Amino acid sequence: MSYNKAWEVGYARDRAYGRRRYVPATDTRAKLQELVDAHVPVRAIARASGVSDTAVAYIIDGRHEQVQRQTATRIASLTLNDMYARASGSVPSVGAVRRVQALMALGWRKADLKAEGVPTGQLVTRSRDLISVEGWRQVRDVYDRLSMTLGPSQAARDRAAARGYPPPLAWDDETIDDPRARPQHGEPVEASVDSVAVDRVVASGSAGTRCDTDLQLTQNERVAAIRRLATRGSSDREIAEAVGASKRTVLRLRHRQEILPGRHGARPGSAHGERSMPVDPTGSERLSRSAWLEQAAARTTGHARGANVGLSARRPS
Repeated sequence: MSYNKAWEVGYARDRAYGRRRYVPATDTRAKLQELVDAHVPVRAIARASGVSDTAVAYIIDGRHEQVQRQTATRIASLTLNDMYARASGSVPSVGAVRRVQALMALGWRKADLKAEGVPTGQLVTRSRDLISVEGWRQVRDVYDRLSMTLGPSQAARDRAAARGYPPPLAWDDETIDDPRARPQHGEPVEASVDSVAVDRVVASGSAGTRCDTDLQLTQNERVAAIRRLATRGSSDREIAEAVGASKRTVLRLRHRQEILPGRHGARPGSAHGERSMPVDPTGSERLSRSAWLEQAAARTTGHARGANVGLSARRPS
C-alpha cells in the first residue's frame, strides 16, 4: 500500500484538534433517503456527493454505520439542483414541467419557449416521469432567462390561469424540482418556529459565516431568519449563505413575505449605518418587476381582452 503523506498530515491535524474523522451515518442516511424519496437516481446522488453508487446504497440500507465527516458535510448540503447539474442520463421531469408552466403563467407560448430553447413544446402535457438531463438543463436555462420577463401573449396567460399554473414567484429554486414541494402563494408564515435554530442562523449570518449544514430549517424558520438578518442589515448574498439558499430564493421569500431588504453598513456597531445604500438594487428591482408583472398578468386576466387597464401608470419605479 502506497504512503499518502497528505492523508497522514491531515489525520494528525484532526487528532491534534480533537476532530473525529468519522461520524454516525444517521443524518447522512436520512438525507440520502430524502433524495431517493424525491425520485433522484442513486447514480446522480453518487456523482454529486463524490462517493460510489455502492457506498450510497450501503449507507441507505444501514450497512455503513459511520461515514467520513467530509462526506457527511457534503451530502448534508446537497440540493436537487446540485444533483441534476452533475447527473447523466435521465432525471425526473417534474421540475422542468413546473418551469414551463410558470413561464406560461407569465404569457410565454409553447412556440416562444421552443424558440428560446425548450426541447419540446409538448413538455407541459407530457405523461412520462423522466426527461434527459440535457433537456432539463435547457429548460432550466430558459427559465432563468425569462422568469423575470412578461411574455407576449395575454391568451397564454388566460389559459395558464384557467389551468391553475403557478407563476415563478410561487416556487423556490431549491424545491421546484422536488415532487413533494407545493407552490407558495404568499400565505402568512405560521408563528411556530424553533427559536434556537433561528438564533444560530442569525448569529452565523451576523458573523459572516456559511450555513450550518447540521440545521434542518423549516420554511417558517428560514423566513424568520431572513427577516431578522435583513433587519440587522445583512445583504441578500450574506443571508443566502447563512440560511443555505440561493440569493434568488432569498429575494423571492422577501417579496412574498414583504420583508424589506437589508442595507450596506447598517449592521450593529457600524459607523456608517445612517448613510447606508440598498443591498443588491439590481436583483431587488428585477424581482420587484417580476412581482409587478405577475400582478399585472393577474389583473388583465380578469378584464375583457380589449380593455385598457393602464398598466404603465402602475409600474413600479
